[in-house]
Amino acid sequence: MASLHPTRLLSLPELERLCADAVRAAGGSPELASSLATATVAAERRGKSAVGAAHLVDYLDALRTTRLNGTARPRLTHRRAAALTVDADRGAAQLAFDHAADCLVEAARSCGVAVLSIHDSFPGGELGHFATRLAEQGLIALVCGNSPALMAAYDSTEAVTGTNPLAFALPHSSGPRVFDQASSATAFVSIRQAAERGEHIPPGWALDADGQPTIDPAAALTGALLPFGGAKGANIAMMIELLAAMSGGSFSLDAAPFDTGSRSPRLGLFIAAIDPTAFDPGYEERAETHLLRLHERFGIDVGRRRPPRTHVEIPEGLYQALAATTDHEREPTA
Repeated sequence: MASLHPTRLLSLPELERLCADAVRAAGGSPELASSLATATVAAERRGKSAVGAAHLVDYLDALRTTRLNGTARPRLTHRRAAALTVDADRGAAQLAFDHAADCLVEAARSCGVAVLSIHDSFPGGELGHFATRLAEQGLIALVCGNSPALMAAYDSTEAVTGTNPLAFALPHSSGPRVFDQASSATAFVSIRQAAERGEHIPPGWALDADGQPTIDPAAALTGALLPFGGAKGANIAMMIELLAAMSGGSFSLDAAPFDTGSRSPRLGLFIAAIDPTAFDPGYEERAETHLLRLHERFGIDVGRRRPPRTHVEIPEGLYQALAATTDHEREPTA
């Protein structure tokens, strides 16, 4: 009996080519296509499918409707020895990061700590992508990004801040330990996927348009998400927003939607890179020994490392949608 939800198995290079072709077909530059395809594959490789190929569709739609500048030219400014900013030019945060990553790593190694602030960008997708890349260079990474207002906070019944995620990565020779989470009880994309599948969402995730608690994801999409842990989660969301907007990114309440309209959200990212050897040359091994102890004694696996993957499965419908985009690009013109 055929599966009700067929999938397609792709090698990582196959998926990367498919994504890059789709971005170029939607109006993205080759440089943008490479940045987004790399980030998409990295998310899928880590099992973060909600912000992988499925989320790339949001970027493609944003390219077609000019919410995302497909020919953006990020501008890096090295303001001080350990302070860098990038104007993303209404483009992708991934591309802006690619322009600054080498300088950020060099500054962190030189100064011990360095910070990159990105502004005027589209939402950054999976923040673990940025954190992992820095950890692979031997740096501790903290990444914070804001989104358009999607979350109620501090007893409000309307969206006043973003779901504002953060990611943290710890380096080690066996591979980084990474965690990546929203400050809301769940990510916006999880609500949207539940609505597409016709499934209920757990209590405590969202409010409807009237400010009432709901388990209907369709109603939640017209209302507001809720922070995890009440005021504690709201505080974290606000901290992330204030850091993310530091060099000129929009505050969530001012940002245009990322999924409708023609205006760029013009958001921000805050990325801190720390060289642990500036504080203790043995810290990396001390931290790993401690985390292994937690795993052995209590079954806790902080920032667990996932086994290497050479292939990923994506829904057949998603594959066909991406392939159709590239096929359209190849159609001969009259």
